[in-house]
Amino acid sequence: MNFYQSNHSTNVIVFALGLFFIISPTALTSTGLNNTNSFYPDLFLCLIFATALNRPKTINLFAILTLLLFSDVLHMKPIGLLTILMFTSVVLIRRYKQQIEQSPFYIHYLIFLILLSCVQILNLFLHHLLFLPKLSYLTIVNQTIFTLVCYPLFDIPYKLVRANER
Repeated sequence: MNFYQSNHSTNVIVFALGLFFIISPTALTSTGLNNTNSFYPDLFLCLIFATALNRPKTINLFAILTLLLFSDVLHMKPIGLLTILMFTSVVLIRRYKQQIEQSPFYIHYLIFLILLSCVQILNLFLHHLLFLPKLSYLTIVNQTIFTLVCYPLFDIPYKLVRANER
């Protein structure tokens, strides 16, 4: 299975952006990551989904998996849980890339909404099933809403680049 077809500069840019989006919520602020008052979007998930929906051939799954594992360790989450859920989502997107790649923005947004909701629900379900520490529902809802609000910032530039290429 061919996991990616991207060049070195694209890999470096995605890796650097991923590190920035993973580390930035852990910056010294007055609220913690799992505090109910923290309103941070998961920008790294926006980057992954926007790239997977618009350019599925160029996404480097090895770099994404490495960054997701690093995110799990840094944010003190169960190691590999979010990683396997995101890997499954990206593989599912790649399976239907012919139908998804040329679709308009609102279809991409709907797919993102459905996949992000499924990932969050499965994440909660697996936390309960495996007796892992319970997550705050308010924090998850806030994070999901703010991630949905921030998604167009990642998807629209891909649409503009594609429009300029035509």
